[in-house]
Amino acid sequence: MNETMQIHGAVSWTELLSPMPEEAMAFYSEVFGWTYQTEDMGDGLIYNSIQAGERQIGGVMQTPSEASEQPPMWTSYVTVNNLDSTLEKVQQLGGTLLNGPNDIPEVGRCAFFKDPQGAMFHAVEYHMEK
Repeated sequence: MNETMQIHGAVSWTELLSPMPEEAMAFYSEVFGWTYQTEDMGDGLIYNSIQAGERQIGGVMQTPSEASEQPPMWTSYVTVNNLDSTLEKVQQLGGTLLNGPNDIPEVGRCAFFKDPQGAMFHAVEYHMEK
């Protein structure tokens, strides 16, 4: 497990949603030397884990149809010790829950938020074996 997946408040994962994931992966492969591990998640969802050397650092996937109007975007996942208490704190401080909490099989639980200034981020509570 990536050590940032164990540190509350650490940015532990980054993810690109793109209408053209193959083209995006080719671009970033040329720029940064990234490689990818592709996995069929079912229901037509293909997930491409980003490899920087030996380390998985994020993923690239097709923009979901329900978000087809959104431009390509990167989002960060921040590790939290307790997603439920983080949800409460975000809302107390003026943030908004946009989606979730959702279970991610074999990973943990995550939720998508907007901070009071409008920036979006994910909080994730990992349950992966250490």
